[in-house]
Amino acid sequence: MALTGAIVVFALAGLLAAIRGVGGTLAESATVKAEVSAILTGDFMPLEKKERLSAIKKRGIGLRFKIASFTMALSLLVVVMVSVPLYYVMTQTQRETLLRELWNRSTVLLEGLASNAYVYLPSGDMEGLGLLPARIAIIPEARYITITGYPAGGSGISAAAAYGDYVWATNDPDILSKIDTPELAPGVSRLSDALSPRLEQLSRKMNDEARIGSEPPFPISTISPRGNHLYIFYKPLVYRQGENDTLFGGIIRLEISTESIIERVTMEQVRLLRIILVIALAALAIGVIGALVLSSLIIRPIRKLVSHVEIIRDTEDKANLAGLYIRFATRDEIAVLGNTINDMTRSLAQAALTASDLSIGKELQKKFIPLDLDREGNKLSSGYKDTPNAHFFGYYEGAKGVSGDYFNYLDLDGRYYAIIKCDVAGKGISAALIMIQVATMFLNHFKQWRPAARGMRIEELVYQINDFFENMSFEDRFVALTLCLFDSETGLLRICHAGDNLLHLYDSSGRCFKTLTLPVTPAVGAVSNSTVKSRGGYQVRTLNLDHGDILLLYTDGIEEAKRNFRDSHFREIVCAEGPNGAPHGNHVAGQGNEELGPDRIKRIVEALMNRGVYTLHKWHNGEGDRPLHFNFAGCEDKVEEMIMALVSVEKMFRCYKDTRPGGEDSRVLVDKKIDGFLKVHFLEYRNYCADTRPYPGNDAYMYYTRIEEDEQYDDLTILGIKRK
Repeated sequence: MALTGAIVVFALAGLLAAIRGVGGTLAESATVKAEVSAILTGDFMPLEKKERLSAIKKRGIGLRFKIASFTMALSLLVVVMVSVPLYYVMTQTQRETLLRELWNRSTVLLEGLASNAYVYLPSGDMEGLGLLPARIAIIPEARYITITGYPAGGSGISAAAAYGDYVWATNDPDILSKIDTPELAPGVSRLSDALSPRLEQLSRKMNDEARIGSEPPFPISTISPRGNHLYIFYKPLVYRQGENDTLFGGIIRLEISTESIIERVTMEQVRLLRIILVIALAALAIGVIGALVLSSLIIRPIRKLVSHVEIIRDTEDKANLAGLYIRFATRDEIAVLGNTINDMTRSLAQAALTASDLSIGKELQKKFIPLDLDREGNKLSSGYKDTPNAHFFGYYEGAKGVSGDYFNYLDLDGRYYAIIKCDVAGKGISAALIMIQVATMFLNHFKQWRPAARGMRIEELVYQINDFFENMSFEDRFVALTLCLFDSETGLLRICHAGDNLLHLYDSSGRCFKTLTLPVTPAVGAVSNSTVKSRGGYQVRTLNLDHGDILLLYTDGIEEAKRNFRDSHFREIVCAEGPNGAPHGNHVAGQGNEELGPDRIKRIVEALMNRGVYTLHKWHNGEGDRPLHFNFAGCEDKVEEMIMALVSVEKMFRCYKDTRPGGEDSRVLVDKKIDGFLKVHFLEYRNYCADTRPYPGNDAYMYYTRIEEDEQYDDLTILGIKRK
């Protein structure tokens, strides 16, 4: 039974191992597929791609072992599931057969002994009765035979001897301990054993029925290795004694031991277990061989996939991947994964072509903006111009795709400068084309400019642009535009605006940041020129810049920069501080994000110009109440530092330190100019920006790793003019 229990436990363990093997195999296959997909679609560095591919190879090896272990466990489980019932049935059948055979042999012997006892016992034939116990040799399991009856010499049956048990013949080696005389005297010695208390009951019962029995009852179907192994078979002797009606004339005892049967059953069990073990080992060997073959069939296509992905990784221009496919002869899950990779490769090549077109479009768009060039002639994110009377500094960082943001400053004659800042509504190619048209009209208008009365009428250009929109009938397209003519010697600024009536000025004398509100005018493209003129027209207004004043012209990309609210698990949430619409800080309940906002911009500028510390607080921050600090003590009253402070704080406003497992793969693309500014002035730089990697696409950018950022929804377009 202990062996059976061990086998059952072993079977359950094998089942658990098999289930775990199935789960592990499916999980590893899904992981391999996810890893390959991530490499194909993610923006990983070449070094990291090699690390990921190496991990896939290792997972392939691990998958081989898992498949092998799963197959072995399954083979072993099948063997155990077949062997355990077979073992039980064969053992039980053998046990029943042996016990029934022993019962039959014992009953035959007792019947024969009874037949002879009927002859010898009534006549008191001591010689005949003495020969009967020798027949014990017929049954190896038998220990002795004892024949008892009524006492010798009695002419009748007295009450005292009616149920007496007097020994007439026996070969019981322990007979002296069971009789009431010092020595055995046939017909005189009275026997006392386990059966004696039942003689009266048996004699009465035998009057109605004479049969063979045993004490204790002999089991026919089963027997326990533990407990009593001795059984006394008995055969009542039934015959009439003289004229007495009592039929019970005596009893024949045959003691049987079942130890030999138990030993034979145990030996058969051991032999059967050996056979099962041999079969299990053979099945296990077959399972191992099959598992290795199966794992090789699976790992080989995975290696083929890895080699294919390595080609994709090492191809610089992903557009060259067009026509590169991987093929499998099978139609299993690996083939499905291969087809998925083929689809990804096709999409990657198409995306590369699209990205190339988009990159060309963005570079073409940037050519109209006065930005510095790198060593290869590509436009950077900022541009700087220093003149005898003024400093100009502009920053442009586009969001995804192309858009319609634009700024420019033209040196007209060394004294006068034409300045424009515009924001075309919407995104995409159409917005970019409109921006290019506006830029072209701006450049053409001031190409032959002269400092005469007509040259001061800059509103004519605004009407021309609006007329262009009216003629082209652009649907749902308009431009918020600010056009300026700046006299750098006197500081006089002529302004004509359309749809953007806010001017942002740093007042050096008051050392404060101001927002000036101009009269509202329609955006370019919103209504016709006749309608504009009926409402007062595009008018020119003036503003005088004092020495040290800085004029900031920016689109809504900086003020409306957004970050999402997150809980401590960095899951996006909405503000639940009160009923929906209830004010809470700089937002309302039910809102899922906050904007950088004009108040923060004002405090950033004033902290920088006063060489103080700016503290950035974020609402509903997944990192907890952890403000960010920017120390501007070492800054100067430079327009470029003001703008770099704004875009740097905006960058960290959208970034967050995700501490969840797997965060080492997160990354943020950052302009090296911003990194240089943050390295000096951002006090938490080491915590957020210390882990960096190069960006192979453009040397002017780099990666911050182990942090994440919310998406930049709009272009950052800022132009600053400082009068010296």
